[in-house]
Amino acid sequence: MAELRRALGLLDATMVNVGVMIGSAVFLAASDVARAFPNPALQLGTWVVAALFSLAGALTIAELGAALPEAGGLYVYLRRAFGPFWGFLYGWALFAVIQTAAIAAVAVAFASYFGHFVPLSPGGAQLVAVGAIAALTAVNVLGVREGVVTQNVVTFAKMAVVLGLVVLAFAARPGPATQLTAHPAAPSAGLAAFGAALVGPLFAFDGWITLSYMGGEVKRPSRNLPLAAFASVAIVAALYLALNAAYLVVLGSSGVAASSLVAADTARALLGSRGADLAAGMVALAMLGGLNGNILGGARVLYAMAGAGLFWRPAAQVHPRFGTPALALVAQAVVSVAFVFTGRFEQLLTSCLFASWLFYALGGLAVFALRRDPGLERPYRVPGYPVVPALFVAFAALLLASTVVTRTGSPARAANRDPSSPPRSAAACTPSRRRTRIPGRRRCPSLRRRRRRSPRRWCPR
Repeated sequence: MAELRRALGLLDATMVNVGVMIGSAVFLAASDVARAFPNPALQLGTWVVAALFSLAGALTIAELGAALPEAGGLYVYLRRAFGPFWGFLYGWALFAVIQTAAIAAVAVAFASYFGHFVPLSPGGAQLVAVGAIAALTAVNVLGVREGVVTQNVVTFAKMAVVLGLVVLAFAARPGPATQLTAHPAAPSAGLAAFGAALVGPLFAFDGWITLSYMGGEVKRPSRNLPLAAFASVAIVAALYLALNAAYLVVLGSSGVAASSLVAADTARALLGSRGADLAAGMVALAMLGGLNGNILGGARVLYAMAGAGLFWRPAAQVHPRFGTPALALVAQAVVSVAFVFTGRFEQLLTSCLFASWLFYALGGLAVFALRRDPGLERPYRVPGYPVVPALFVAFAALLLASTVVTRTGSPARAANRDPSSPPRSAAACTPSRRRTRIPGRRRCPSLRRRRRRSPRRWCPR
């Protein structure tokens, strides 16, 4: 199998993770946290806990990346720690649902916000989503530098827009500390409420693992992989805390809790009608950076699987001119485009978020398993071992349990919802026709047979 070139420096590696992490969740999840914790300090504290947990995960996985600096990331780590089956299972789950459904979802969300500026029919929105996937796949086929430069430009642009909104919020509102230090009377939330409130922020930080997929293309991986993991989570945490503080300064805790589109309402309160344009552009930029990062990273797992004979063999080929896994990128794009046209990826995406965190927990356990391998060189060791990896696995279990309990409130669904459409209510559904049964009266057997043969229509939940 031809080798990929090591072309990514520390800045490039950091921006890959930052670009994927800053998606739509941070613009939507603040209201869920505010409803669980009316106290502004507790709301910001929830984001701090999510940042610390994500940092523990990033530093834990970085130990595996520094020890096994190959393309494929978690696929390689699970295969080495637990055997080929677990690598095979993760790789195919990534290709069949996790990565491809995520790419489709982000592309559709990008088209939705792009439609704020250019009116689009449903078919036109699909074409914009497909065009975004095709264009960014082509850029990444042309070279890893081209893909990474695109990632850097888009990521720096959306960071600038977010910081601009934060500065405007603190400059336009006198006495911002008043809103941040308010202590509204509210009943104390229990552990279950805290776990449910953490789901949104943790999904907002999701993406810190993307760089591990590209371990075979990072220069000086023993140094740059851990540093990029730490720097990317720290940068995103600072942006998220500043942005959530801006929400509170402008809208107040009750306003954040009542808003379904917090970033849009904040921008509208600051800039009037033009604030909606700023919010739509900000989220569209976030979607574009996340889309490019997912395309860039996911294909490396397919490339590694193909090299091991677990995927389509030609996907292991490196383009002789561009030095990229071109066929792996194309295969990933084809399945992602299919999800866009079927439109049936929303529930799959909710399930794949659960599955991806299950595999993240297995990655944390892989650190313990590979510590018993005397032949594996470890140029970097996760600080605080075994406490940090153990906490990461424990928090992953908490997130999985909370996702099961609050699966209908996942940010994945919110990310794919058209922001201009009203929420779906049970009253809007068309119920199946039912006959009112009178007590004491027996149903006609022939009627029961007819009803059994006729298909049922269900109201979506």
